[in-house]
Amino acid sequence: MLCAGFFLSGCTLLDPEKVNPAAVVGDLPTRWTTGGGAIPNEAVTGWLGDFGSPRLRELVEEAVGKNYDLASARSRVAQAQERARIAGADRLPTADLSEQVTRSQNLRGAAFETVRANNFNLTFNLAWEVDLWGRVKDLRDAELDRVANQSSLYEASRLSLAANVVKTAFGVIEGREQVELSRRTLASLRTNLKILDNKLEAGDVAERAALEISLSRADIARTESAILNFQRRVDGSKRSLETLLGRYPAGMIEALPGLPRITREVPAGLPSELLLRRPDLLAAEATVDAATRELSASRKALLPAISINGDAGTASTDDFGDLFNIQNLVWGIGHNLARPLYQGGRLRANIRLDENERDELIARYAETALTAFREVETALAAEKYLKSQVAALSTAVTEARRAEKLSLDEYEQGLVEIITLLESQRRAFDAQSALLTIRLALVSNRVDLYLALGGDFDHAPGAGKAAFDESP
Repeated sequence: MLCAGFFLSGCTLLDPEKVNPAAVVGDLPTRWTTGGGAIPNEAVTGWLGDFGSPRLRELVEEAVGKNYDLASARSRVAQAQERARIAGADRLPTADLSEQVTRSQNLRGAAFETVRANNFNLTFNLAWEVDLWGRVKDLRDAELDRVANQSSLYEASRLSLAANVVKTAFGVIEGREQVELSRRTLASLRTNLKILDNKLEAGDVAERAALEISLSRADIARTESAILNFQRRVDGSKRSLETLLGRYPAGMIEALPGLPRITREVPAGLPSELLLRRPDLLAAEATVDAATRELSASRKALLPAISINGDAGTASTDDFGDLFNIQNLVWGIGHNLARPLYQGGRLRANIRLDENERDELIARYAETALTAFREVETALAAEKYLKSQVAALSTAVTEARRAEKLSLDEYEQGLVEIITLLESQRRAFDAQSALLTIRLALVSNRVDLYLALGGDFDHAPGAGKAAFDESP
């Protein structure tokens, strides 16, 4: 009893203190500095409503159901669950039933008389390692932490998939609108060229008309090249979107009728605690927990191991049916107490190895956390800049269109040369194209913000980890 009490008191010393990996990051802000003030399932796709597009949600739901990378992530969760069941089985007794039948033949005496013998054995074996110190439980709990890790990585994959689908669909829309803008510009340039051709036929100054025609044709060729470039981008985005949806990349999908507008502003005073539901952070934390459990198990491997063994069986040399005769029953039970004395330093080296692996994972967690904060702060700041750019470019588009109309009127009256008209048309096209690009960057940045936060603005982190049923 004294010995057992000694080992029980020492067991608490062998349990490493559970480390809070977030503590190594330092003091964290309670609010995002740029914002002006377990992930819930609804948060993963709840942010889709902020774009006001039911079609967008349909695309995401199709991808979640059919994407092959996400299916692989689901399989990894199932694999981790089965490993946890296997590890949990070590805490229970093992039982085996075996039957053995042998026949032997000997030649005896000078006459070489044949003697045959039959042996029938039926044995039931029971073995159980008493988890007195909780070593086996630690190993089981480490596997449960890996289940939590894979579950969080699955949620991270699901959120990333949703973000990629949305951003790719936005890319299709922006590219298509760029093509339409370029085609309108091309039609205007061809009209200008037709006017110049008519002037040349009417006997206008040949040298001047030839120069203006060459400039106009150069702009037409440049615009035609831009159309082909945008069409290539649209085609690639469509095929990428179809692949994300688990479809054959035929390049035939139609995403959305137009680039959606963000219908919701970032709430003031957005709490930094939202980041605690971010799936990759939860996965990193679960990995640290698993390493801590394994370190505890390594330390407890220094303690004595107690196992109980028992067996019961029958044997017969006469007839197989005698195996079931209770009078032939033989049983035995015993226990074994073993304490490691010398293994060449293997056990203590395992402890030091597990300590270093845990410290490495804690450092990785800290790096992941800092990266997460940087991504959120960057996305919040970028939204401000992009909104200002949208406002500035909207003004530029309005003025460029007015200048284009004025230059066209003055050119038709002979007040300005074709070069002035071409320059005003180029500026109008560039301003409108830049506005489309910045609008795409704005909505894509909002998706990046949801991705960095681990979901929408409303659902706080869930409490605790999901329970796992170890039963088969």
